[in-house]
Amino acid sequence: MSAGKIILLVFGIIVLLISFGFLVGGGALIWVDATHVDDEEFINSDTINIERDTHAVITGPIDIDEEALRVVNWMGIITDFEIEGRSNDSSKGIFIGVADESDVEAYLSNVAYDEMTSLDFSWQLSSDDIIYTKHLGNSIPVAPTSETFWTASSHGNGTQTMAWETEAGRHSIVLMNDDGSAGVDLSVIYKVKIPLIFGLSVGLLVGGIVVLIGGCFMVYFAVRRS
Repeated sequence: MSAGKIILLVFGIIVLLISFGFLVGGGALIWVDATHVDDEEFINSDTINIERDTHAVITGPIDIDEEALRVVNWMGIITDFEIEGRSNDSSKGIFIGVADESDVEAYLSNVAYDEMTSLDFSWQLSSDDIIYTKHLGNSIPVAPTSETFWTASSHGNGTQTMAWETEAGRHSIVLMNDDGSAGVDLSVIYKVKIPLIFGLSVGLLVGGIVVLIGGCFMVYFAVRRS
């Protein structure tokens, strides 16, 4: 085999590997669109059960760069975020809020709360996959509904939904009982809106097929005999 055909074969194999990546990515996005996207184009996580003995559970900080946000908004990729939740204790209401990280830290200063993280996040995240970091404190917080620093919030009995249009900065999401009492027992669903997900998945599949055909031709011409 000549040097030219060896080079063509190597590049053909690389192109085939790239095409498989496109096809797998497109297939995964189509699966997400079919199983986790609702009528309003929000991708929904599975229901996550949160049961902690502290006053609050937070996620974040979510660090959003202003320039990056401007680009993704222009592309229409990620525009809105929602959390839907309810208290599993019928005697208590739920509070869901998002605010600047500094305001949340000041509000929960010397208050016992849990920070929610995960080593393996996915849209099929289960309650057992969540890792909590406990922050100790002795103070009892005032009811979160009495504070005015929240960028967006929702509270009350039954199922509540907090809608937040993403903005630049460092933000923390807070889940509590609406009276600020300890003992958080909630069921929540995280939602994010990606309007172009179906078009992106189709584009990846079509692109993957085109690249696959090109890679096959490259390999064919590299290995065929004169």
